Amino acid sequence: MPQNRVIFFDLGHTLVTGSDQSARRILGARLRLTEKETKQVGKLIMTHGAEDPVHLLPPLQALLPHHHVAQLSAVLESVWHEQQESVREIPEAVNVLKRLRAAGYRLGALSNTWHPFYKGICEKCPELNGLFHYHILSYRKGMKKPSPRIFQEALMMAGEEPPSCWMVGDTYELDMEPAFKVGMQTLWVLHRPERERPLLAEILQGRKPGPHWAVEALDGVLDFFLEKGQ
Repeated sequence: MPQNRVIFFDLGHTLVTGSDQSARRILGARLRLTEKETKQVGKLIMTHGAEDPVHLLPPLQALLPHHHVAQLSAVLESVWHEQQESVREIPEAVNVLKRLRAAGYRLGALSNTWHPFYKGICEKCPELNGLFHYHILSYRKGMKKPSPRIFQEALMMAGEEPPSCWMVGDTYELDMEPAFKVGMQTLWVLHRPERERPLLAEILQGRKPGPHWAVEALDGVLDFFLEKGQ
């Protein structure tokens, strides 16, 4: 059995892809929201447990009282459907998870997401989704990364001490940094380095801690853990 027994994976842009823009950015553009409103909407959709747009509409309306309810409803329903249909599995994702399970690791999904995107994963990537032992999803927990609380929830669910658990994800601020804070080990899938340049500079300058390991793509994740377990 590997010394570090549990690996938590981010979902979006780590194991699956979706629309080019985030859901909050799409909603912000279509509703012509301010930056502050866009951030508030983003937090709402990622932490509200609604499993259909009808139940998400009232809190959205409360957050945006100056918008007509018919417009909010139409935009929300269209984005909801688009998010569900946008999900695509990253090549090699299933193979990576299968081989890690075969090597004795327990796997968890630890992700900021909302119901339509997760439903898209269930429908379009059922084999991938079925490989996780644990699902820690922001909209089900009412909290989102980078809050250390959601990482602590993952550790409690796994029943392991932080040094025995890894966080694998594609962003420093949402995946690596909060995982450090709770004592987990970290592996950065740095396949979009252009989005992380300022943080990379801070790491190189010693102003922020680097991850325990970094790879360019998912196959590097597999190589790292299989070599580590030998």
